[in-house]
Amino acid sequence: MTVAIANCRRCGRLFNRVGRDICPQCVKDEDEKLATIRAYLRQHPLANIYEVANGTDVTYDEIVQFIRDGRLLLRNNPNMVYPCERCGTPTQSGRLCANCAKEMAEGIKREANQVAKSQAPPHSDPGRGKGYYSRS
Repeated sequence: MTVAIANCRRCGRLFNRVGRDICPQCVKDEDEKLATIRAYLRQHPLANIYEVANGTDVTYDEIVQFIRDGRLLLRNNPNMVYPCERCGTPTQSGRLCANCAKEMAEGIKREANQVAKSQAPPHSDPGRGKGYYSRS
């Protein structure tokens, strides 16, 4: 059995890496910060990220990272928005706004279709090889 020893991404301490890339102390610290943020948002549901950062002593960047990682969900907090990484439009989840995510998905789909078409073998009879019993 191999033991994965790693440096914590946040504090640099050595720890036995099991699932996450931060040490148990930093996990505990993050969990406490999330609990503080959630409690603040329950009391101030219309607060924005800057107000939450000021009211909880958790940095703006940490709050945004919690949201992007899916650890902080904002269903009832309409003012908790941050800019899309691609276009700057306000968003409440992930790294991209809904429009940019849709455009990127469509672009990936187009590229995949082009690659599939370029790699498809040419057929002399377009109808041949499409049936259940065909052998091509």
